[in-house]
Amino acid sequence: MRNWEDTRRLVLARDEYKCVSCAAKVKSRDADVHHLLPKSMGGSDELSNLVTLCDGCHAAHHPNLAGGLARRAIERWAIRLARWLDSNVRTLGSDTNFGPVLRLFGVSHFRGDQLPIVLAALAGKSVLVVSPTGSGKSLCFQIPALLRRGCTFVISPLKTLMSDQVSGLLWKKIPATFVNSALSSEEKEIRYSMVGVNAVKFLYLAPERFFVRSQDERKALTEKHPEYLVVDEAHCVDAWGRDFRPEYGRLGEVRKKLGSPPVLAFTATAGQAMQKRILSSLGIEDAEVFVRGVDRPNIALIRWNAHPIARHHEIASLLRLPLFSARKAMIFVPTARIGQELQTDLRNNGLEIPFYHSKLGNEWERQELLKRFQGESRPVVKHIICTNAFGMGLDVPDVRLVVHWQQPASVEDYLQEFGRAGRDGKQSVAVTFTEGERGTGRDVGLLRFMAEKTSTGSGLDESAARSMLRQRFSQIEDLTALLDSKDCFRKGLIEYFEGPKVPSRLGLGMKILNWAFSKEATPRRFRYCCDSCAALDRRHETLPDHVNSAFAKRVTRT
Repeated sequence: MRNWEDTRRLVLARDEYKCVSCAAKVKSRDADVHHLLPKSMGGSDELSNLVTLCDGCHAAHHPNLAGGLARRAIERWAIRLARWLDSNVRTLGSDTNFGPVLRLFGVSHFRGDQLPIVLAALAGKSVLVVSPTGSGKSLCFQIPALLRRGCTFVISPLKTLMSDQVSGLLWKKIPATFVNSALSSEEKEIRYSMVGVNAVKFLYLAPERFFVRSQDERKALTEKHPEYLVVDEAHCVDAWGRDFRPEYGRLGEVRKKLGSPPVLAFTATAGQAMQKRILSSLGIEDAEVFVRGVDRPNIALIRWNAHPIARHHEIASLLRLPLFSARKAMIFVPTARIGQELQTDLRNNGLEIPFYHSKLGNEWERQELLKRFQGESRPVVKHIICTNAFGMGLDVPDVRLVVHWQQPASVEDYLQEFGRAGRDGKQSVAVTFTEGERGTGRDVGLLRFMAEKTSTGSGLDESAARSMLRQRFSQIEDLTALLDSKDCFRKGLIEYFEGPKVPSRLGLGMKILNWAFSKEATPRRFRYCCDSCAALDRRHETLPDHVNSAFAKRVTRT
C-alpha cells in the first residue's frame, strides 16, 4: 500500500510542482494535493483523482463542484429513488452522483440522450454512439471514466484532435496525456510510467501505437488493463467504408490483449449496415447502439437538378444572395480539379474564394485557412470551397449554407458534410446538385471511377479488392436512390440511419434521473422540410428553376 508521502510526491512530479488551475509554482515542502472529485461526492484516492492546487484555487474549486444545498439534496434523493424503483438503474453505486462531475465540466445537466449512454457505460456495457460533431459525444465517455477507477484509453486518429482534447481536459484539471510519434523515447517512457501508477485518467493514442516495433512500448500498453477502450471516429473501423487507417480494423484484436474492457465507440455518421460492420470488427456485436441527431430540422434540404456546366453559375448566384453573401458557406467538391475550376470561374465572376484540399501548401497553411474559417485568425473567411479532407471533427456553429457540387460517395459522408450547417440551431440550407436519371449521369460515373481507382491501388488481394469495390458501389447506389426518391428526403435519411421508429417506454427510475440530471432542448422545426415536401405543400409554390431572391425569401419566412 503506497503511503501518503509517496502519493504526494508522484502527484507533484506529474503536475511539475505547479497548481493545475493557475499554474503558480508550489514548493515541495508546503505544496498541497487535493481530490479532484471530493470523497464526499464519490471521489476516490487513486492518483488520477488527485491534483496539485494552491490554497486559493482549492478554496474556489470544491464549492463550485458542490452546488447549492437544495440541489445536492435533490441529486442525492433522485439517485436513491431511481435505484429503488428501477432494476435497470441498480447497477449505479449508492454513492454515485452525477451533479459534481457535471459541474466539473462546467455544465449543469446532461443534454439530449447523453444520460442513457452514460448509464449503459457505467453498467459495463459496450456502446456505439452515432451522433453529429458538437453534440456532446466526449462527455458520454468522460463522465463514466471519471466515476470509475483506473485509466481509460482513447483511440483517436489525428494528432491535432488528441492535443486539443487533452488540453481541454487539463484545463478542467483532469489528469490526461497522449502518446504519439512526435514524442521522444524519454517522454514516452515518462508518460507510460504515469499511466502505470494510475496517475493519469485518460491516455490518448493512435491505433498504430499498439503495433509499433518497440516491444517495451507494446508491453507498457497491454499490461495496463484500462477501465474503458474508447474508439473515436469509429467509422474508420469499417475497412470497406474507408481506406484510411488499416490499424483501426485490428482494434478487436487490441481489445482482447487489453483484457476485453467495454468499448465505447463514437462516430458522427454510420448507417445501419455500417453500424453492424463496426460492431463486428470490434467484437462487440451485443453492444447497445444509440443514434442521435440525424434529424436536423433547422436545415432545409434541397436537391437541385443542374448540368455540371451550369453549376458554377448556380453557386455564384447562391453566394450573392443577401441571405448568404455575408454568412458562412461551404462548397464541397469531389476532386481537386473540379475545385480549382470552380475557384477560377467564381474569381472570373468577382468572387474570390479560397480552396481547401489535402495538397494545399504545407500543414501550417492548411491549419491557418481552417482557423480563418473558424474566425480564430484574420482575415476571416466567410465562404470556402473544400474537398472532404476539410477539417475532420470541424465544429463551426454559424455555417448557413452547405453546397454539394455533386452527390458524395455515401449517405454517411453526406450526413456528416451537410450536417456542418446550422449547428447553432438557426435556419440553414443544404443544396445538393444532381443530374440525369438514376445511375446514368456523370456524377455517378465519376464516383464509380474513383472507387475503382481506390480498389485497384488498395494493395489488397483480388478477392478483398472486389469486396471493397462492391461495398463502395453499394454505398453510391444507396445515396443515389435517396436523391432520386420523390418521397420526403428527410424521412429517407432518418430511416437509413435509425430504421423504423420503435416506441420506447421509460421506467420510473429513468424518468426521475432525467428530471434531476437532464435538460432536453426541443430543436426548432421550420416549415420548410425538403424540396419534395415543399412541392406538395400548398403554402409553397413549386421550387423555382433557378436560384433567385424569391427562394431566399421563402427560406427566410419559413
